[in-house]
Amino acid sequence: MRDLSAGTAKLERDFVSEKKADLETGRSASAIFGLSSSLVVLLMFCAVIFSFGLVLFKIVVAERAAAQREISSVSRVFENHKLALLKEMERYAASNAAYVHIETRRSEAWIRERFGVDMALDFVQDQTVLVDGGGAVIFAADHSAANMPDYYVQKIGGRIEGILAKIRANYLATLVRSTSGGIRFAGNLSDVSGVKIVEIDGTPHIVTAFAIVPDPGGIEMVEAPPNILVSTFAIDAAHLNQLLANLSLDNLTFNRQIPDGMIGVPLANDGGTALGYLAWYPVSRASAIIVSSIPILAISLGVILAMAMIALRQNARAKLRLAQREREARYAANHDSLTGCASRAYLHSVAAKRLALCAERGTGAWLVYIDVDNLKQVNDIHGHSVGDRLIIAQVERIQQSLGPYDLLGRIGGDEFLILTERWESEAEALAEIEQLFSALRRPVEVEGKRIGSSASAGVARFPEHGETLIGMVRAADIALQRSKKEQKNTFRMFDERMDDFLREQREISVELDAALRNEEFEVFYQPIVTAGSDEVASCEALIRWRHPRRGLVSPALFLPVAQEAGLMPEIGAWVLDRALRDAGQWQTAGISVNVCTSQIQAPKFAEQVGALLRKHGFPPDRLVLEITEDLLLEENPLTQETFLKLRDLNVGLAIDDFGTGYCSLSYLHKFRFDKMKIDRSFVSRIGQDEEADLLVRSLLGLAKVMGMETVGEGIETEAQKAFLVDEGCDYLQGFLFSRPQPVDDLDLRRHTQVATGLRVI
Repeated sequence: MRDLSAGTAKLERDFVSEKKADLETGRSASAIFGLSSSLVVLLMFCAVIFSFGLVLFKIVVAERAAAQREISSVSRVFENHKLALLKEMERYAASNAAYVHIETRRSEAWIRERFGVDMALDFVQDQTVLVDGGGAVIFAADHSAANMPDYYVQKIGGRIEGILAKIRANYLATLVRSTSGGIRFAGNLSDVSGVKIVEIDGTPHIVTAFAIVPDPGGIEMVEAPPNILVSTFAIDAAHLNQLLANLSLDNLTFNRQIPDGMIGVPLANDGGTALGYLAWYPVSRASAIIVSSIPILAISLGVILAMAMIALRQNARAKLRLAQREREARYAANHDSLTGCASRAYLHSVAAKRLALCAERGTGAWLVYIDVDNLKQVNDIHGHSVGDRLIIAQVERIQQSLGPYDLLGRIGGDEFLILTERWESEAEALAEIEQLFSALRRPVEVEGKRIGSSASAGVARFPEHGETLIGMVRAADIALQRSKKEQKNTFRMFDERMDDFLREQREISVELDAALRNEEFEVFYQPIVTAGSDEVASCEALIRWRHPRRGLVSPALFLPVAQEAGLMPEIGAWVLDRALRDAGQWQTAGISVNVCTSQIQAPKFAEQVGALLRKHGFPPDRLVLEITEDLLLEENPLTQETFLKLRDLNVGLAIDDFGTGYCSLSYLHKFRFDKMKIDRSFVSRIGQDEEADLLVRSLLGLAKVMGMETVGEGIETEAQKAFLVDEGCDYLQGFLFSRPQPVDDLDLRRHTQVATGLRVI
């Protein structure tokens, strides 16, 4: 508003100055030359015409400047749009899972699902292509999922060979070999990606390319040219409508030449040749209106002057509308459309400036990295609209706790960053963050449904934990991952030990692959006894890692690393083979083996189980596979097919840790189980928490109604044992009876402390 007032005042000053000049000219002419009144009128008329021409000239200049700003704005938005398409591809190309399923253990089904289905839901691309290091097509599909490898070879491949060659060269140049002989990618993602404009079938297309690279890494790699993911986007009416959402224009078309009366931005290929133009009518076109009014000037000077004033006012209003639209466009570009939070790019820009200012003043700042827990499960169970409402509700709670100068940004679907400078001490920071988390833990009412809500967070302090924004985000992210691993629904302050822990996990990831080859794994067994008689009914197989340097490594430390590295199917197969071999020496006792999600979703898992049973001559009815409930949320047809095949083998199935996640009762009807294992987190609170007692009774009752046997885990006291026996639990397991032991030390006789002299430690 201040700029507009200043501009209006300047126009008024110019107009008054011009009128004074006219009067002075008239008086001088009358005094010096004694001209007649008609000559004075003529001079005044000429002066008015001159003034009119001057105003018209200024309007034209202003329109040209406005047009240039529009051209710059459209060019900037179009370039940002190309980079945004490339950035979206990063989520699919820069991935450990993508590298494993394409490069080291290629899965055609995974490739079709990932790039033919998942990616198609996020993109509006015309074609998605995956080419190998030699340029051969691995996978190709258009927007309707039709396989079109020939179309890529004939129409696209030759036009982008230059950028593909550059990506391959950059990729190979950044592969390094570690001292242990492993290969890792050490380059920047920007070096192995690119975007260009090419003409296909007479239509310009945006073509994006991204090498398949591991992220975050830590997996086995090969030294070979990369597979490259390519997507094409036709610059057609639908695509231009997307661009209009980020521009303050009412029209935008593609033309081979810029039509009369329009302005445009060229779309050029690598050689600089313009394939066409993005063209539109400029917002400000007041000069055309004024020029069309010139004939009226001969009829009535007053009408012309009035029209000139009207044109000036229209021009001012057009500029005002343009400024408003530019402000709206800047706001839309800098803020998330769902929550109104700062976008990732805008937050990084503002936060970096604030931290630089803090460094100059010698003051501190705090960065809180928040992740809304279990958003994917909420979306899967209740729908994405409910998930969006949950995100909005959590953002409102965060905003209520913020100060007037705090910065809040949304950097992912369920991830947020808070930058604040108002906390003087760590105690003050922790107290206010705890208040925030008390609000975030409250359930959210959405469409009559009570949705459980929680969040995890990591906190970093400037400059102690990072002297730049990137360093701060890294420290807060490490603290966030620690809170999610340990407990969820809480927050952690970063410290150097977390970084050491992360480094240790990376080392473990490298050493795990060698552990299988060197036979460093062992299987321990924990008896499962019959309730009431304490007779051993079966044993649960539990993996242990006897590391040559670290000693006996806890499964809680290395199994999550193995899961992230994609080694669980191989490790799980080894455990099942070893357990069946050892259990074959027992007369009647059964064996329970844990099965992870990646195992049971692997092709031919049931056939693998059947082959191992035949190999060791083990009765199928003495084998129980324990499956955690998170697998059931996948709703995968392959999972259901595997369950049916395991049923045909007569293998027992147990649901493990039921009640600790988001699994609903409908899954128990869809997937039939023989046993339900009551998690130790419930058993440990027996006798101490009435709610826990009621929950255990409910789970036992539910299992009985559905025809499932029950196993109580983690029993450490006689009181817990007595409660479960009285409530009808079928089997018991825990330190009260025996710790996990090597097979040579295992005693399968009656397990009671009195009868066997077992010492519970």
